[in-house]
Formats: sequence, structure tokens, C-alpha cells
Amino acid sequence: MIHIFFTAGSFYPAQIGGPDNVMYWQARALVRRGHTISVATTDDGVGDRVLLNRWLDTDYGRAYYAKTAIHYAPVRLWLASLKPLWQCDILHLSAMYYPISWMLAPLALLLGKKVVWTPHGELDPDAMIYSTGRKKAVLSFIRLFKKRILFQSTCDAETGYIRAQLGVDTNIVQLSCFVEVVPKQPRTLTDAQSYWLFVGRIHPKKALERLINALPLVTDGRRLKVVGDYDNDYGREMMALAEQLGCRDRIDFVGHKRDAEKYGLMANAFCLVMPSHTENFGIVVTEALTQGTPVIASTGTPWQLLSERKAGVWASNDVEPLAEAMNQLARLSPDAYAQYRANAVRVVDEFDVERNIQKWELVYHEFLSGKLRTTFTPQPS
Repeated sequence: MIHIFFTAGSFYPAQIGGPDNVMYWQARALVRRGHTISVATTDDGVGDRVLLNRWLDTDYGRAYYAKTAIHYAPVRLWLASLKPLWQCDILHLSAMYYPISWMLAPLALLLGKKVVWTPHGELDPDAMIYSTGRKKAVLSFIRLFKKRILFQSTCDAETGYIRAQLGVDTNIVQLSCFVEVVPKQPRTLTDAQSYWLFVGRIHPKKALERLINALPLVTDGRRLKVVGDYDNDYGREMMALAEQLGCRDRIDFVGHKRDAEKYGLMANAFCLVMPSHTENFGIVVTEALTQGTPVIASTGTPWQLLSERKAGVWASNDVEPLAEAMNQLARLSPDAYAQYRANAVRVVDEFDVERNIQKWELVYHEFLSGKLRTTFTPQPS
């Protein structure tokens, strides 16, 4: 059995982004397989849901949530990380630029530990345009020792982005994100009463403005519900854009939702739309599919499978093609739409963490033994 230490700036039950859940699901599945897991993170996004500044026994291993007054100065997290770093076999980092990652990585290597690093899309071109100077400085530092690290990408595009930033000789394992398939929530609305749905961080990378511009071109008259914290400059810009286009009365900005409330919104949606400029995966896609809800995802995401399996549409996020993809689904007959919903559930089973955790075990074991081939995709078990 392997001792794996996960550390990140935020972690479940925080819901700041998809990685909070992805790493949690992975840790929990590894515990069920008998591995020893340690998790150290900050209190960012957890509220009063966990006790702080102490090691907790959980179903995803031993976990420590450090109270952190200044998020980018996680002193208490650093101190709490030293013991599990000494004890672990593998340090698995989440996020590229958070100080705990690039501070612990060289120390782990000095201690003879193996380091796996999951960028979670932070090397995508659309992510690199923000805080560019700081990010370039961190990446220059990481390049000094990157040959001894294994980076995880989730798709061909992300593999290319990692190589573009860190070099063609970077060690990469290409392995999809895996999710827990949550129970299907009851669907209380008819197809005619349902709505288009956007769920995600309200941020320019997510290209919500493309969806709002497309809505007046969609002829079915359904409302659009926007789930996410819109109390920021971009969120206010989106509300102003909707007013300008004359479709504000068709859009509900409902704020951040989580757990059963979020899945209930997904279950009753006609379709989830993810118009992002880029995504290395897109957890909200799998979350919607678990509820039998078709998805429209942009071609900047690795979700061509949606069109291939008739569980949604993989389309350009330019305004007119996006509107046409929405109209394409809206024109489906009731029977054809019901088949799309059935296909959605079947597709998400392929990303079930319980069915796929052996792939991560293979990566960890072969990395520890020195037998891991770089840039490979473990085959289904």
C-alpha cells in the first residue's frame, strides 16, 4: 500500500472550483482501496463545516484544514505539511501557482519523495493571460527541477500546453479526471418547463458572454439560469449585457449553489451549456450527465464524446454556432430528447472513480518503481 499526501490551497468541502472535488473523490477512492492518505489545505471556502488547525480522521484520510488569514501566505499550512511530507511515499500537488505547491515540491525531492503535479488547466493559454508576470516567475522556478516530477494532463490539448510552458522533455501522464457518480435527483419539471443552465465560476475564461449573446437567437423561449457567484466585475458586466440585449427578463442569476440544490437544478434543466474558451476537463459536464441532462460544450473543451454518443453537442463557442447547437437540441422530438437523456447517464459511467481508480494505482506504483513510461494513458482495466 502507498502513502500519498495531497496538498492544495482549497479542498472539499470547499466548492471554489472543480479540483476541490476531483482530488477529494480520488483520495476517498484510494482510502477504500486500502492506501494511506493525508490531506493538508487551508480553510478557504469551508466555512464552519470542519474543525480547523487539527488533524481529522475522515473517509478520505487524515485531513488538516489550516486557518489562513492571508491566503497566499499559508504559514500554518506549511508547518502542518512537514510531518506528512516526511512520512509519505508520494506528494501529489494540485495547482501550479499556489505557494504551498512550489515550496513543497523541491523539499519533497530533497527528501527522496516522488512528486506528482496536476495543473488542473492552469497552463492553458486562456489562464496564462492573467497575472502573467507572477506565473512566469513561478514556472521559471519549477523548470529547475521539473525533470524529476510527473505532471498529469487530462487531454491532448493540456499535454500540449504543459509542454509549451515547461518543455518538450516534461514527464507527463495523460489521464482523465474521475468523478463520483452522485444519485440521480428527482426531475420535477416537464421538458416544456425546463431551462438552459450555466454552472461555474463567473469569470472571463468561462465565456458566459457568448451564451448571453446567443440566447436571443434561440427560438424555444426557455429561460437561462446562471449558477455561480456573480458579485464581481465580470458578473455585473454580464447582467448589463443582458439588459443591453433585451433578454434580461429571460435570465435568472441564482448565485452559488452546492450539493443537492445544485444537482436538483441540473436534473430539471433541459440542457447544461459550458461555453468556456478552454477547459482541461469540466467537472460540471459530468455532474449534469449524472442527472441525465444533455450538455453543450465548446470545442475548447475535451468533450467531443458528447456529439459522438448523442448525449449533447460539441460546438464552437462563437455566438451563432452556439445558438444553432441550442436550437438543434430544442428541435428534437420528445422521443429523441429522451434518448439523449438516457445516453447522458451511460456516458458518465465511463468516468466513475470507483471503476477507474486502478488507473491511478498503476501510475503511482510504476512511478515509485521507476517503470513508468512518460506521456502514456493507462488502458481501461
